[in-house]
Amino acid sequence: MKRVLMAALAAVIGLGGTAYAADTQGLQLKDANSKNKMKTISADKFPVRHGKSGLVFQVRDGQCKGNRTYDDCKGGRERSEVQDTKAIKTDTETWYAFSLMIPNSTPHIEPSGTILAQFQDTKGSGEITLGFEMWGDGLYIVQDDPRTQQVDDMDPPKPMVNKRLVSNGQLRGRWHDIKVQAVWSVQESGLLRVWLNDRLVHEHRGRNLNRNVAPAFKFGVYRSGLNKYRAQKGAVPTQTVFFDSVARGPSQASVTITD
Repeated sequence: MKRVLMAALAAVIGLGGTAYAADTQGLQLKDANSKNKMKTISADKFPVRHGKSGLVFQVRDGQCKGNRTYDDCKGGRERSEVQDTKAIKTDTETWYAFSLMIPNSTPHIEPSGTILAQFQDTKGSGEITLGFEMWGDGLYIVQDDPRTQQVDDMDPPKPMVNKRLVSNGQLRGRWHDIKVQAVWSVQESGLLRVWLNDRLVHEHRGRNLNRNVAPAFKFGVYRSGLNKYRAQKGAVPTQTVFFDSVARGPSQASVTITD
């Protein structure tokens, strides 16, 4: 089984098709400046969480892209990532859900970082309001301090929360189900709750934005600070991550996807 999966992973980069409707719900997705596109996979060859298909993202060393306003290559970044472009209202309850699985063959790249999902101010400073990051000792949740304002995206302010959710030994080779309940707000009525595998792992009440604009939801593989890794270790290894049952809605029930 391991040999079959490794062969399948090697073939990911050549897959075609982005018919992801069966694996997402309530989202309007677009490519997020990625040279490496999200792919749809079938359950007969790849691991999926529900149903007959899932999603996979893969980034290899040197696969980056730039545009007129933003250049990942010059910034030491690479990604295979999509963004939900559906409008979000502040001071309104919104739920998100996604399942992810990191294969045993996908290493961490510390001292560089890998973001697997993020809620980002894409229309302003680029600040990550809430993120899920893979480091050398596991999966972390990171929450921005709403009292600060990012000026340089190469030097973000220190986060208010930086908490490990899953240890390195428990991270790979299994599915992790994540749900986020959010009331994005500059008021004290703001709310963030995060569940991991049906266990409440983070809660913040009060202001969670530094300006009255709700962040966009992005997921996939986004890695940054790659110049640090290359200076110490050389070529950055390939990273592959599977996603499934990605949803957004007004209630917990609306983001629950079953077979």
